[in-house]
Amino acid sequence: MFFGAIGIIFFIAGILLATNTGRSAEHAFRIFAQTNPRVGAATPKTLRFVGGAWIPLGAFFIAVGFFR
Repeated sequence: MFFGAIGIIFFIAGILLATNTGRSAEHAFRIFAQTNPRVGAATPKTLRFVGGAWIPLGAFFIAVGFFR
């Protein structure tokens, strides 16, 4: 159950960031840049790549929670 819940969160967050629904990547990057002064070369597009990686990770966690 715990793995499934975490997987759903990662899966939904990944879809939102990867597709930039509602400019979510820009908003998340702005919050990240305000809390972390050393952003470096990161851009909102970086968060879109991170979101793309979270989709299969979330799907894996959902599968583990389902088959466990």
